[in-house]
Amino acid sequence: MSAHDCDPIRRESRDDVLRIADYRRFPPTGSDPSPGLGFTRDLSDAGICLGVDAPESIGSLLCVAIRGLEGLAGLGAIHRVVWCSAERDGRYWLGLERISDPNVRWATESSAEAHDLSIA
Repeated sequence: MSAHDCDPIRRESRDDVLRIADYRRFPPTGSDPSPGLGFTRDLSDAGICLGVDAPESIGSLLCVAIRGLEGLAGLGAIHRVVWCSAERDGRYWLGLERISDPNVRWATESSAEAHDLSIA
C-alpha cells in the first residue's frame, strides 16, 4: 500500500490527470540546478501527487509549473512537500500541498530549453 492509497478523506475532489511538470526549490538560489522534471498522478485545488526521480524533504518548498497539452509550462505555484514515498522502481511520489496561487514566473530559460524534448 502506498502513501497515496492511505490519504485521509479529502474535502476537494481529485482529478486523475497525467501531465508533465517542471519543479525547482523555492526560493531559488544561484546554486540550484536546472528544474526537475516530474509527472502528475492527480491534481486538486489543494495540491498535486507528483512522480519524480529524487526524494524531497518533508516541509520543503517547491515551485511547480504544470505543462499544458501543448507542452509549455504555465506559471508556477508554490507547494509544500507533505509526504514522500519511495517506489520499487527507484522513483518517488511526492504529496504536495499548494500554498500559493499560480503566479511565479520561471527564469528566462524556457522549460523546453531546460529539458531537450526532441527525439533524435
